[in-house]
Amino acid sequence: MQKNLYLVCPTHQLEAYIQSKFGTHHLFLTALGSVFRFEEVRFVEKVADFLMQDAIDRITIVHDLNCPFKNKIINHEKGLHSYAEEYLFEIYIDHYYRINQFESRKEKAREMALIHSENLTHTLYHHPLLEKPIRQKGIAINSLLVDWKTNQLEKVNTSFSTAGTAA
Repeated sequence: MQKNLYLVCPTHQLEAYIQSKFGTHHLFLTALGSVFRFEEVRFVEKVADFLMQDAIDRITIVHDLNCPFKNKIINHEKGLHSYAEEYLFEIYIDHYYRINQFESRKEKAREMALIHSENLTHTLYHHPLLEKPIRQKGIAINSLLVDWKTNQLEKVNTSFSTAGTAA
């Protein structure tokens, strides 16, 4: 049985939603807005140890298309009160034209989630402390876009590959 580690925002309790769709044998790591602090060494060391100890087959980065943090930024609401909001705001500014080529809030949220997934996937595959356990264990990374209001899921495969790289 495949065991996934889901990286998810706890705001809308997506853990229960995911368990209802994929079973209860998976694990979760949560952070507001799915913004994880991979620059904090102690946090990363714990994640790396966990990946080496547990039989994780896949890391799935989950993005809530109704995320209040992403929506706040897309809707140009004032006040950034958390690290997650500041990080997501940077993504929004850095990719302003890519995100705002779309008309609807939902399309903009989807594009912002895709960019965030690309960044997080790259970080996971290339982080000096996470790269080895991910490659050594052959852990795949993908993303899942969730619109719990309409009960829609979109699986997104990553373009990064671990094939042919040294461990």
